[in-house]
Amino acid sequence: NPPPPGLPTPAVLKLLPLRVSQLCKRSALLQRGNALAAMGKEEEAVKSYESVFPLLEGEPRCSRIDWERHSLYVNIGNSHSRQGNYDAANEQYTIAEKVGQDHIEGENVKDGKGMVTSAKKARSFALKRAGKLEEAKKLLKEVVDQQLADAQEEKKKAEEEEAKAKEEAEKAQKADSA
Repeated sequence: NPPPPGLPTPAVLKLLPLRVSQLCKRSALLQRGNALAAMGKEEEAVKSYESVFPLLEGEPRCSRIDWERHSLYVNIGNSHSRQGNYDAANEQYTIAEKVGQDHIEGENVKDGKGMVTSAKKARSFALKRAGKLEEAKKLLKEVVDQQLADAQEEKKKAEEEEAKAKEEAEKAQKADSA
């Protein structure tokens, strides 16, 4: 007899505490890194962020896990940027952006675009911090333009879906009347 949908099996319950503890540890290390960065201890923050990666090994490629990976890369990049090392920061933003591109190519467009946008925003602030103001402005304008285009596309798609639903409802009403 299979259990009702949504209820864990005894085999799953054995694994659940381990998964939950790993998730809690990853979250704690990320938050420790954030706290260290807030105190200006950037090198220690980077070490804390980097200590999460081994815990992610073997995890599936899915948006939830990849958002976690993405935020680690962005946070490491931000720490390097605050230390004045734009090149090291940019390497991390490039990796974070690639994680997003993988989702766009894998048809998880919304999460992918969110990751790409986040990486580009972080890169633009790092460019400004590095004294490359014109590059920063250009990149941020690109981000804003893309967000406006995406919003317009979403609005158009919603209007098309609404019109289709209305048309189908009218057809169903006519069929019921006949």
